[in-house]
Amino acid sequence: MTPDPGKTARHTPNRRGQGDRLRQDLITATNRLLEHGATHETLSLRAVAREVGIAATSVYLHFPDKMALLLAVYQEHFAVLARHLEDAIAEHTDPADQLHAAAHAYCRFAADHPNAYQVMFTVPGSTGKPPRAITEDERPGLPAIQAVQRVISACADAGIAKITDPWLATLSLWGALHGVLSLRTARPIVPWPPMDELIDAIVATHLTTPTGPAHRSPGQSAG
Repeated sequence: MTPDPGKTARHTPNRRGQGDRLRQDLITATNRLLEHGATHETLSLRAVAREVGIAATSVYLHFPDKMALLLAVYQEHFAVLARHLEDAIAEHTDPADQLHAAAHAYCRFAADHPNAYQVMFTVPGSTGKPPRAITEDERPGLPAIQAVQRVISACADAGIAKITDPWLATLSLWGALHGVLSLRTARPIVPWPPMDELIDAIVATHLTTPTGPAHRSPGQSAG
């Protein structure tokens, strides 16, 4: 359900030098619309302008197109995620410990910021051709992915990783963690083990030395 446009306050005109505030208001409004059911296809710059309380043409003062605005929303969220990952990695020196820490930090981010995680990973995107190509520098999740890839590469260099392609392993780890998070939400009736055990088990599949909790049968789960 989208917010009631009638309850949206008019945007106070920016004073000279306050253009950054309007830019942030546009990002915040876009994020709010995505949280309330808008998709990449249904979102319009006119709706964002209405949410902020400005003329639609004012959006173009800060964003040349809808893609640029969507990327700005994702860049904010992914920047926070990247900081969480880097902070967790920095607490350890052993590559295997760093990989476990990064995986746990990723899942904590999802638990602590459920609305942001929804926008980042579960808002439906366009099924057709994107309005324009996205350059590598514009990919909002790249710093977060590279942080984990760097750790996986260190594991490989140390001879403790079952991988030959760090990039492929990074995407596989990401997919596995996201899959578990999604399944636990979609199927809560399943007797899931505690999340920490699931994370350790997933990370262990990437390492030559088994780590994490011992295997538990479904009837033993306390999750």
